[in-house]
Amino acid sequence: MEPRARSKSPKPKSPKSKRAAIMRQLRKMNEEQLRAAILKKKECNAKAAKIVEKLLDPIEDEKDLLKVLPDINQEHYQDIVEERAIMKICGFPLCKEQLGEIPKQKYHISSSSTKIYDLTERKHFCSGKCFKSSNYLKMQLLTSPLWLRDQEEIPEFKLLSLN
Repeated sequence: MEPRARSKSPKPKSPKSKRAAIMRQLRKMNEEQLRAAILKKKECNAKAAKIVEKLLDPIEDEKDLLKVLPDINQEHYQDIVEERAIMKICGFPLCKEQLGEIPKQKYHISSSSTKIYDLTERKHFCSGKCFKSSNYLKMQLLTSPLWLRDQEEIPEFKLLSLN
């Protein structure tokens, strides 16, 4: 009997394998290239910090939000959501609503769907629509380091309608 040929489907890279690839790339660099890479990293992080600060205030135009998304990652977006919630503003950058009384309960038990929901993240938003829109946007954001974005294809970001 002949052994079956295995189909070689590409496996998604784990964070460890991505980190290892970055380390191999860094070892191949000379001192000048390394300095340029460090400088680029600092510039990208500074740009992301300015964007995070800008998005703490509500954004009027969707285009303004979509324009800055390639320069932040999911962690930066989560910082925006949390900081806005601390300021008692809905965590979704396009929303201007103030957060009302924050419920003290941690879980919600739905008898209709017979599920238990963790409300920790939901408390950062004024409504279920904003929560859903924010998560939809966050899942589209890249997780890769900002200074490597010029080597990646940046997706076209989309927003859910709040209507």
